[in-house]
Amino acid sequence: QIVTPLSDVVELLVLGCSIDDANIYSQTLRNSGMAVHLNTAYTPDELDVLMKSLDADVVLVNCDAEEIDFTTAIRQIREISPLAAFILLSDDPGEELFFAAETSAQDIIERHDHAHLIYVVNREQQNMVMKKKLLSVTQELKETRQRYETLTETAGEAIAYIHQGMHVYANPAYVSLFGFKNADELEGLPFMDLIASDDRLKFKPVLHKLDEQHTADQLSIDCVSNDGHKLPVTMDFSPSIIDGEDCTQVIIRDQSPEMDIEQRLAELANYDTDTGLYNRNYFTKQLERRLDEALAEERRLSMVMISIGNFQDIKADYGIDGAEMVLKETTRILNDTTYDTDLVARFGEHEFAILCTPDTSAESLAKRLYNAMNDHSYQINEQAVKLQIGVGIAHSDTPPAQSPTDFISHASRACKTALAEGTATSLFDANKASDAQGQGDDSIVQLIDQALAHDRFHLIYQPVVSLHGNSREDYAVYVRMLDSEDQQILPKGFLEEAIRSERMAEIDRWIIRNAIQEVARHRNDGHKLNFMITLSASAIEDDSLLLWICDCLREFKAKGAWLTFAVSHHDVIGHLEKMEQLAEGLHKINCRISLTHFPFEQEAVNVVRHLQCDLVCFSPDISGRLSKDKQQQELLKDYNQQLHQEKVKTIVIYIEEAAQLTILWNVGVDFIQGNFIQKPVDTIIYDAEL
Repeated sequence: QIVTPLSDVVELLVLGCSIDDANIYSQTLRNSGMAVHLNTAYTPDELDVLMKSLDADVVLVNCDAEEIDFTTAIRQIREISPLAAFILLSDDPGEELFFAAETSAQDIIERHDHAHLIYVVNREQQNMVMKKKLLSVTQELKETRQRYETLTETAGEAIAYIHQGMHVYANPAYVSLFGFKNADELEGLPFMDLIASDDRLKFKPVLHKLDEQHTADQLSIDCVSNDGHKLPVTMDFSPSIIDGEDCTQVIIRDQSPEMDIEQRLAELANYDTDTGLYNRNYFTKQLERRLDEALAEERRLSMVMISIGNFQDIKADYGIDGAEMVLKETTRILNDTTYDTDLVARFGEHEFAILCTPDTSAESLAKRLYNAMNDHSYQINEQAVKLQIGVGIAHSDTPPAQSPTDFISHASRACKTALAEGTATSLFDANKASDAQGQGDDSIVQLIDQALAHDRFHLIYQPVVSLHGNSREDYAVYVRMLDSEDQQILPKGFLEEAIRSERMAEIDRWIIRNAIQEVARHRNDGHKLNFMITLSASAIEDDSLLLWICDCLREFKAKGAWLTFAVSHHDVIGHLEKMEQLAEGLHKINCRISLTHFPFEQEAVNVVRHLQCDLVCFSPDISGRLSKDKQQQELLKDYNQQLHQEKVKTIVIYIEEAAQLTILWNVGVDFIQGNFIQKPVDTIIYDAEL
């Protein structure tokens, strides 16, 4: 008797044998000490039923049976259970050797040789354990490499890998330190070229030691940047391996007295970590400065906006790695096609913006960029991918751009027009834009642009209070716009025009950035409060919003767990696919999600479950009818219980009287908000009596 050392249950599938024979095989293995779970199939129909939930470790195949096409069956089972071991049974094993070879079976034994069966099954189960361990180790290695690559890419220290005196890899901090545009410019560059001429004799023995041992002692030396600027640095060396080749990892720390860590961090904050291009925040600041200069000097500025229309489809079909490859290839094309004097930035997840100098013809540049991207052979996993490209052009003087937001809006609309019409490029046409938008109040739009350009929006806060003693300090964040006399304009006075003129996405960004700055300030002062920020439909549609939120969190050293983003049920239904993507990303950075304007409908509960919402804010109109309408109370109680079963907290707003509190407490609502508790305030005041 062979006693297996394995504790795992053996999932045994027997094909082409009677129930009695299958039970004999199963019992034989159990008697040897194995734990066995048996499944059998004697006909194709029985096998089809099993295939729906099949999980096989060992498959015994009776080659002498004729009811099942075993060649096809083995192939189908391998697709579902690729690690399964196939053992062929026959009265005459010698006659089935060719079939065993053809199907890559693990063994073939005489049908009634039970001792041989025990031996083979025990062996294959041990092999399976080793295979599973190998797969687990391989997956862990892959994840470790990915984490290491991510850490290297995002590290603040300059890191490079040197092989036979040549650069084979450099991270963004290294590229930035030496003043290169991207890592491609460093690849294949001799490491000696970065050493100042006065120190090259000093460095040669070190380089020789690196070739032999791939390590050396720490070294203080002068390097030279791409523009010829001398950089005093320290270098640390350690042996490493890239693509199976021995090489040297070098970590370089800038010792320039004027280049302290805060200055380096401030510089890195201007760049997009995925592409090495300038980020949207830096681009917007530079645009504001250059536009003011252009307006004062009556010069023309031009902007080119590029969008990859099918980027989300590429991301879904080829994964994040495929999407990143497209971004890197596009970045290389942008760097090769634009001039050094042009400001190139990654403006959104799949959007790029170029601010042209007066000497650059925006129309010519736009056509070159479109042709270069359209003609380029994008390859993902050896498959050709065709990009849908939209290129929009806008000039600061036709029509006049009164603000950076205005200018960006013009370029963005032209880009959308190019994508929609399938043209190579599109120049912003004010007449077409006006026709498309319909008539509106231009004076309000002008006020919105001025508010965006000069921080003339204002945040106010209203507490969200727990009915059950929760210690969280939550505040809902609202926005007001200031007119020329610093009087506050309520949202109903400008939101409609903001949506019509496509300014809403920029207003959302202003609110988010200033709210994160404010919550970080309070947290630094020791107050553990949290903000609830409302997002518009434009924000849900904004593909680059998640990146913007991450940038703001990094800028103000804030945490996603301090924020709850609220979206209305109506906006979610109208943009469900985009909201799914945004919700997934927000959860990854630990932000909470609240669904507002929740209607008493079962479909709304499904939306909450689908988006994995953390909170639900019931429709505002229920508050006024709550005290007198018993039916409303019953509906509120029913849906509140359903949401609690989904582990979702609930909020009722517009609380104006004490009678409402008793009802809501009895119903079991978690949070309340309204003027009865406290009216919205300009400044959060910490008062134990509130």
